[in-house]
Amino acid sequence: MICVVEAATTRVAVVDDDRRFRDAVAAVLAADPRFDLVGEVDTATGAGELVRATRPDCVLVDVRLPGGGPLVVRTVLDTADDIGLRPAVVAVSADVGPEAVREMLDAGVSGYLVKGGLGDVLADLLERCARGEVVLAVPGAAEALAHLRRRAQHDPDGAPDGVGRAAG
Repeated sequence: MICVVEAATTRVAVVDDDRRFRDAVAAVLAADPRFDLVGEVDTATGAGELVRATRPDCVLVDVRLPGGGPLVVRTVLDTADDIGLRPAVVAVSADVGPEAVREMLDAGVSGYLVKGGLGDVLADLLERCARGEVVLAVPGAAEALAHLRRRAQHDPDGAPDGVGRAAG
């Protein structure tokens, strides 16, 4: 007897106001059997409902979405927590500055990717985030992490989860 087990696909939702970017992400994901694009919205206000309706494994969030950024990440994570989900939230932006990276890490992202050259690597980076890896594919990451480490050393109770604390 032959038993065929199909691998589960990673369900991805996109929160971004740039139609061209959403279309590019859709094309990349459609070409890769590891992924299923389950929904997209172009406003910050729709992010929570998108998560509730689609139950994604991974959510791409535009850092500079009007009314969004860290607030959208918190909305996504709070909504997911309310319905028993733990999606990977991945920030995407052309902003590579350490302040933007730091803000998004503080909000709870597990990845930060730079818009513009993701076509060849997007699927692999998303898969890594969905598996639980932290992926910071941005020049400002090292400086942002150094800042968070310094802040954790001065105020261990104010550090984001896992930054500057011993695992216990």
